[in-house]
Amino acid sequence: MANHALSDNFAYFFKRLNPSPSFEQKASSEHKTITGLIENSQGLANQLSPRCFLQGSYKQETAIYTINDVDIVVLCNLCYPGSGQGKNWNRDEIFETIAAPLRNDGRYKDKVRYHSNSMCIKVELGIKIEILPVVYKAGNRDFQTEPFCLYRPENSRWEDGYARYHQQYLTNKNKATSGNFIPAIKIFKHLRSKWGIEAVSFHVECLLFSLPDNLFGGNPTDYIPALLKYLTSYTADAWWNTSIKTPCGERNLFCSSEWGKDSWLVFHRNVVKWSQLAQKASLASNKDEAINAWQELLGSDYFPKNVNR
Repeated sequence: MANHALSDNFAYFFKRLNPSPSFEQKASSEHKTITGLIENSQGLANQLSPRCFLQGSYKQETAIYTINDVDIVVLCNLCYPGSGQGKNWNRDEIFETIAAPLRNDGRYKDKVRYHSNSMCIKVELGIKIEILPVVYKAGNRDFQTEPFCLYRPENSRWEDGYARYHQQYLTNKNKATSGNFIPAIKIFKHLRSKWGIEAVSFHVECLLFSLPDNLFGGNPTDYIPALLKYLTSYTADAWWNTSIKTPCGERNLFCSSEWGKDSWLVFHRNVVKWSQLAQKASLASNKDEAINAWQELLGSDYFPKNVNR
């Protein structure tokens, strides 16, 4: 265990890290309005009988600082084109039909963005709404059953995708770690931003999900050093050659189409630095020395020396 828990300092840190209620309210309002337009049984997308649900950091409560995007999955009532089941809608027809009620609404018509190589429909509102049209996998018509199929423009084909299953795995991991898994994701995303590292949030989630539950025990002063130390106990190459699956097991984390090797090497080099600072903070003999080390790691603006209760 760390010599100094610094509970007040970390309470302040998470207060700064978490999006304010105003961002929550804005995201909730836009999500409700856009979902209502798409799902309207009398609307322009009704021939696809679309049903919406959330994915991403807003849904998973892993957003930090602000909520700058809301990810909406729109499940259309048809099987993927080429499946041989039902009307053979192509990708462009599906996108155009889902976008139609937004383009017909004065609030959104000039803010809808997508093209032939887009994976989703974007609505630029200050807060960015990303709408992912998906379809059923052949042989399935159960709204609750995944995978669904989404269009991958980089290889021009429909592939299996998961959203609610992924969310449930993260929720289960958070329960198994006494509620420390989600905060750990936020901390690593903060480190990525504070130190200017390129890393996709989904990849950070998958990496942390793969780590043993016991590493997430205790206070932040305990689990941050434990997680970083574990990540540095293997070389970057050793990690790269390890078969780590995404939570739903549909693909490998370390491969050229996911977390590319060059990007991973940069990330791991920084993990080594972060681990050294976290161990220094954990083992510090006096409180000021511990705070100084945490400030160097997390930033003094997020982790001040003196906290007003």
